[in-house]
Amino acid sequence: MKSFSNVEKQQIIFNAYSNPKFKLDNKTGVGINEHSQVCVDEIELNLKFENDLLVEAKYFANGCAIFISSIELVINELLNKSKEDIKQILENYFKLINKEEIEESVDLGNLYVFENVKIHLNRLECASIVYRAFKKGLNA
Repeated sequence: MKSFSNVEKQQIIFNAYSNPKFKLDNKTGVGINEHSQVCVDEIELNLKFENDLLVEAKYFANGCAIFISSIELVINELLNKSKEDIKQILENYFKLINKEEIEESVDLGNLYVFENVKIHLNRLECASIVYRAFKKGLNA
């Protein structure tokens, strides 16, 4: 499992939050919608698959740094992956943020920065929203 210092985690999260690559300026009205159970975090996620590969993912969202950075980092890890690979990565990501044992054969890349979000349960919710949105997108 990849390991980051607390300073590295903060830098990766802050960079993803402050320099989003996949964020849209406005809602499209056609994406997958998901929102927090406990705060104002909400997302509209737009996915484009070609030949079973995720070739594009864009989103419109409002929320905190953990929420926005989780979207950015998840998209970055899932782009150009097959639906089956995406399912494995998402399941391992969900296990990681919930402090469960993960499959070592599935590389989560920079998503390991979220390994301790469960310490603050409200942050666990923030990091889980993108998981739920992508699960909806895979089942659509």
